[in-house]
Amino acid sequence: MALLKEIWVSDIQNALNQNAAFLPFSTDHSAYISYKTVHVPQSGANPNVIVNPSSYPLSIAERTDTDLTYDLNQYALTPTLIPNIDELQVSYDKRQSVIGQQMSTLTETIGNYVAVSWCASGNSNIILTTGAASATALPPSGTGTRKEVTLADIASLAAKLDKDNVPRMGRKLLMNVDMFFQLLAISDVLRASYNGFQNQGNVLQTGTVAMLYGFEIMIRPTVAVFTKTGTSAKAVGAAAAADDRLACIAFHPSTVARALGAMTPYYDAGSNGNGKPEYLGSIFNMDVMLGSAIIRSDQKGVAALVQTWVS
Repeated sequence: MALLKEIWVSDIQNALNQNAAFLPFSTDHSAYISYKTVHVPQSGANPNVIVNPSSYPLSIAERTDTDLTYDLNQYALTPTLIPNIDELQVSYDKRQSVIGQQMSTLTETIGNYVAVSWCASGNSNIILTTGAASATALPPSGTGTRKEVTLADIASLAAKLDKDNVPRMGRKLLMNVDMFFQLLAISDVLRASYNGFQNQGNVLQTGTVAMLYGFEIMIRPTVAVFTKTGTSAKAVGAAAAADDRLACIAFHPSTVARALGAMTPYYDAGSNGNGKPEYLGSIFNMDVMLGSAIIRSDQKGVAALVQTWVS
């Protein structure tokens, strides 16, 4: 059973990399976990620089440090029963199919929660789209039109991170699929793709589909959603509205964090391994402990590209 658990844990990690491919591009706080809470020391203000000091003794200042904390969430699934009769009658390995479906569902959901937790908030950290009104990229239940993504919008994201003094190497832009293809439809971007910017590396290995203004662009169906006038992302599972707006997130791996706790698969085939008598089969489930957050309280190094609502 120990070997089986080890194999399943490895499979869960692989699924995380596939369904939440952006997750590894962050600071790993797993070592800071204390029970269900992550504690990360935050250094205080920088000291003043005195040029040609002439008055002594110099003034002494004490640095006051703070503690960044965020909690791990437990992500679990509804247990799945595989009746023994299915093992005999179906022509495929149903156990493996169930495990694969569980891992895919679990990691996709984890990706949704992490993306929202890394989404910048506040007007100073939000770039609004400036393109033409369009209905080609709408959130669930969304109606009407929103302004499209433009090259200038991506440049504005880059400028925000430049002003935040974030390293240029390694910057990420996680885009909603529909917003990415709006961007790709721009003639200059499309021409660049013909010239090979799509082939900056192994897409299957890195998840990066393009590079633009220093950003390695990654895509997924769901990133974040804002209300019509909101300045922070809606919670995962919040009720959809017709005037919601899609959003993308820009960040550097040094400005966002994740903490991965225990990954536990559960398998109950009864005391004799032939299934549980009261269910005539075996029960499967799994859970993952994971937390994520923006590292700095001032949100330097992160930005959100949010659609402008038109109608």
